[in-house]
Amino acid sequence: MKKAALLLLPLAMASCNYLGIPKGDVSGNLLGDQPSGTIRLTLRGVTLSGVQTPTLDQVNLGTLNPDKRVYAISFPNTPQDGAYELFAYADTSKDDKYTDGEQKTGSRTFVYSQNGVNKKDGSDVFNLKPGWTLMNGVTPGKNGTPFTSIDLNW
Repeated sequence: MKKAALLLLPLAMASCNYLGIPKGDVSGNLLGDQPSGTIRLTLRGVTLSGVQTPTLDQVNLGTLNPDKRVYAISFPNTPQDGAYELFAYADTSKDDKYTDGEQKTGSRTFVYSQNGVNKKDGSDVFNLKPGWTLMNGVTPGKNGTPFTSIDLNW
């Protein structure tokens, strides 16, 4: 019985994204004094160097455990090249999307480039490596998922 369970474990883990459980492309903690109300995560397109990322219908991403204040998300399956901002917010308007004026955490910016840009060495925003890159201000940081310990502060 134990052998059968161990054989099925990889299949079960691989199916997590199909069952609505995040792959864990990005995970971390929500830190600071959390406001009351429903806490949600969003990943939305932002302007980077004058180029606007196509809007994502403001993906509403659920936390894994809002009581323990940890989260894990999956990036879109077919992202478009551009910059995306990840943050948590208190959905006081109860419309399942971030509305200006709602309290939110600081954000983290990720840039997606399907084929990379120019030299593709990750030296700056004009020479991105292919795939997802975590930005530190305007400087490229880690490239490639998963991104762990990405804490969001209220």
